[in-house]
Amino acid sequence: MEKELWREKWLSSINELTSIELQKKSWLDKNNKNRHWSFIEFMCCYFDDLVIDDNYEYEINEGWISIKEYNAIKDWHELLDKYNSPINEYHNNEAILEDEKWKEVVKKGVEAKEKLKKNLIKKEVSILTKEIDYLQFR
Repeated sequence: MEKELWREKWLSSINELTSIELQKKSWLDKNNKNRHWSFIEFMCCYFDDLVIDDNYEYEINEGWISIKEYNAIKDWHELLDKYNSPINEYHNNEAILEDEKWKEVVKKGVEAKEKLKKNLIKKEVSILTKEIDYLQFR
């Protein structure tokens, strides 16, 4: 994956994982048929699709993200990586959204996103902060 495409997907994924409003709308929509709009898929897009299984070592070494960008999200990333859903039920979006630990992950994510924005160019800030209309992808 090329750097620019990877960064776009990375920023979009962070945006989704830090928007509790989007999560509530999309994860709880009973008419939603698109698997992407679920807790599991949001996590898979971030960790698996972006291949962030080495705590950003590869991406930093390749120059895909800077140390400043990494430091902005590091604490949130680690909290997200350690998150376990209530009673280990990862398909229960409602229980996850009600989980205080998940709410803390999202809150820390919003704080990290604000820090990250300071290190991005305007186009990337737009990707990171864009209001997502999941209905167009249903």
